[in-house]
Order: sequence, then structure tokens, then C-alpha cells
Amino acid sequence: MKTSRFLLLFGVLLLMIPFSEQMIQCRYTKNLTNRADGGDEHCLFYYLLNREYEETSNVNSLSTMPPKTDEMKITIENVIVKYVELVKGSSYQFNVFGDIYLAEITPNVFLKNWKDERLKWDKKGEFENYDHLFIFNSSAIWIPHIIDHTLCSDGECSSSVDDIDVYDDGTVYARIQFRYLASCAVDYKKFPEEDDSCCIFFTAFETNVERTKFEIEGKAKEKLNRPVYSQKMYEKEEKLNEVAHEHSPWVVVERTLSVAHLGGIETLEVLQVCIKAEKQMSTVRVALLFPVTLATYVMLASPLFGDLRTQIFVKLFTLHIQTICFLYLCTITPLNGFLGVRPRIYIFYELVFTISFMSILVTLVVMALSRVKRNVPPSHRLFLSAKLINRVVCCIEPERSDAYHRYVEEENPEQRASNEVNESVIRRGAELDYTQDWRHIYLALNNMFSALMFSVFLFMTFLEFF
Repeated sequence: MKTSRFLLLFGVLLLMIPFSEQMIQCRYTKNLTNRADGGDEHCLFYYLLNREYEETSNVNSLSTMPPKTDEMKITIENVIVKYVELVKGSSYQFNVFGDIYLAEITPNVFLKNWKDERLKWDKKGEFENYDHLFIFNSSAIWIPHIIDHTLCSDGECSSSVDDIDVYDDGTVYARIQFRYLASCAVDYKKFPEEDDSCCIFFTAFETNVERTKFEIEGKAKEKLNRPVYSQKMYEKEEKLNEVAHEHSPWVVVERTLSVAHLGGIETLEVLQVCIKAEKQMSTVRVALLFPVTLATYVMLASPLFGDLRTQIFVKLFTLHIQTICFLYLCTITPLNGFLGVRPRIYIFYELVFTISFMSILVTLVVMALSRVKRNVPPSHRLFLSAKLINRVVCCIEPERSDAYHRYVEEENPEQRASNEVNESVIRRGAELDYTQDWRHIYLALNNMFSALMFSVFLFMTFLEFF
């Protein structure tokens, strides 16, 4: 038992000897003092640092000065949006949290690949067993200053570099964690389910580098489904596991990456990270569109309900429902307006009110014309067509407030001889009443107008819903 314990302890000591020689008794640290890394890096790092110190006589050259090059190429492997939150006091401005994975940071001289000799080592020498070097402290070596130049309020913008990994050919991999206030622009045309496009712009300015070039290696566009939280994910005094789950109506649906030139200058490139968010409020949208749409269809189908007076009552009732829906729409309108944009739902309501008022006006005019007595007969074909529309298509008859008389000969032959003179006199002096015939025509015009508006509104609702 004691023998096994002794062998185990001896094996652990053998494993710790190389580690202690590299981390504590590294011979390359004797000339390197007052370093920001705190002496916690691998011995291979101090070998590279000592080699650079012998060439430049500057102990901080490897961490503060960029490589001497005319062009620096930064390859973006991926940009991950972790979560998004609303800015306090705003309904559409976002704070974006995420990671930028730098797949490769390599200097480039005159468009030819050139590796940084300061971070390159020979695998045949003392460090032949090391393929890569992990850097614990981000300030130990020089890293590109990729920053966002959008306005930050109350100092809430931040970024840090982690997971720095250097390979033997001088290639550096790193991850940048960022939290920035995005520049957002809302498309109010789809209100209350509008779109919000937010972008962050990253640039890299170096004093000794004439040009910084971004290359996107990963997907330029990626579909997402991330909620936008309406409050901070966590406070500084709270633990990270105490996460708030209250979210806003916004949902991030897409992330895009692109490279643009700042101010049209060819040497100033900008990495543009944009997210697209949609406000998903289907319940509110249905509450705004469904009642007013159904009421308008009932109003336009009012000729099927009876005479003109009944149609007027139906249309006034539907107009009342439309007004209530419009007032509810006004209550959820943003206080700062729509920045001069007319949302589609407002255009829809304007057309609905226009159709409603025209329909009511036509019905009132037809009702007024039906009360006017007509002594001139209408065209027989026009009368038959109107009667066909009213009876067959709409299944209604005109109002019979006035009697409709036919002036025909008496059927009794005995009375025909005795009253022949008086009847001829009455026929020559009587005024024939064609009011009922004209009412058929007026009512057919009202029905045809309702059918036309019904077709137009059907097309409108198809465009609005689909």
C-alpha cells in the first residue's frame, strides 16, 4: 500500500518538473521586468519576447507596436449575436451583445502573404513540440483595435479580447466580446408589426499601418430567432445565473455581415454587423384588422338585408364599429409619431372610411330620388335589367310607399259601352305614375355600387393580409 502511494507521488512530481521549469524557471525572463502580463505566460512567449527585445531594445514592443507593414488583413471567421436588449427609455434602440471570432490576423505586404516574424518560432529547436501558444493576458501581445464609432451613452459600450491563440507560423486567432449601442432605423410601414434594422460599424486604425483590410470567411447572412429583452440581462450586483426573462415584442430574425468603405475612401474599410428585428404582435394586428374588415363586408352586403332604410341602419352601425377600431389604433400610436411615414394600416383605414362614406352617401341619394314622383317612363330595357338585378340577384323589391296602378280597360263588356265616352276622357286627362319603375332602377344602381365596392375591398384585404 505504501509502495503504491510512493509511486503515485513520484509520478506526479515527474509531471510537475517540466511545467515548473517552463513557467517558473524560464531562462528567458531574466532581462524582462515590469511586464504587464505579470509573468504568467508560457516560457515560449518569453522566448519570443526576449528575441524581440534584443532587436528593438523595447520590452513593450511586442505588446504596443503593430507589425511593420503596409497592409493588415483581418479575417472574420464568424460573428455571433448572443443576446439583445432594449436601451432604457427607448422602444426601438438596442444594445447588442456578441462575439467576433478573428480567424486570422496576418500582415500583408503589397498584397503578398507575410507572416509576423515576431510571433514565429522554429519547431526544430527548443520548442519543437509546440504547435500553438495560448496567451492568457490579452495585453501581452499587440492586437488590432477593432472598435465601434457609434455614439455610446453613459459608458455602456465595451469590448474585450479573449482566447488568444498563436501558431508557429505567426497566425493569431482571437475572440472579441463586444457590447455596443446599435444604430437603428424603424420601418413603420408595417405598424404595429414594424421592422427594425440595427447596425454596428467596426473599424481598425493603426498608426504604422496604411491600410486595414477585412475579409469575411463565415456566412455573410444568418437566420436567427432571438428575443429582445426589455430590461438588463443582469445587474452588476447580481449573479449571472439570476437572469431576467422579461422580453419585448421584438424578435431578432437575421444577422448580416458586410465590408464597406468609410466615406468612399478605399483605404478605410468598415466591418458592418447588422441585425434585423421584427415586432411580433399578431394579436394586436388581428384586433385592429379583423373587426373593421368584417364590419365593412357586412356594410357592403347590406342590400341583402332589405329595403333602403334597413341598409342605412346597418351601414351606420358598421361605421360606428370602424370608428371604435380606429380610436383603439390611435391609442397605441407612438408618442413621437412615425417620422413622416404613413403605415399601411392607416392607409387601409383611410380607404375603409372612404368606401363607407361613399356607400352611405349613395344609399341616401337613392333613397331621396325614390321619393320623387316620376311621370316619364324609363327605357323598357333599362327597367327590365334593373328588375332582374333586384329580384334575381339581390332578392329584394323597391319600397311600396306609393300605390302602383295599371290603367287598363274594364273587363265587363256591359260597362264598356256606357262608360266609353267618360273613359276616353279620363285617359286623355290623367297623368300616368312611373315612380315605381324608376325605383327599380335607383335600387339596382345602389346594389351595383355595393357589389363594385365589395370587389374592391376584397382585393384590398387580400393585399393587406397576404
